[in-house]
Amino acid sequence: MTDASTLAPHPAHRWITILDGCRLQQIRRQHGLSQEKLADQAGISLTTIARLERQHRASCRGRTLARLAAALHAEPAALTPPPAGTARIL
Repeated sequence: MTDASTLAPHPAHRWITILDGCRLQQIRRQHGLSQEKLADQAGISLTTIARLERQHRASCRGRTLARLAAALHAEPAALTPPPAGTARIL
């Protein structure tokens, strides 16, 4: 039996990712969705959608990124900023 005090805590940042808010807004609009409709389809709050779109590099949980990507029929990488020094091809 494992003693809970000997287990290393999981770092919180492990499940956090960076989302490109401008790209999220662009893809959402391409699909003709309002923030409210996307929030409903992704199963996340309207407040979260608005917060993410306001920030160029917004932090969110990996699960949130996955839900947004699924609702937009996109790969999660399409919603993340490109690596430094590279440009995204649209």
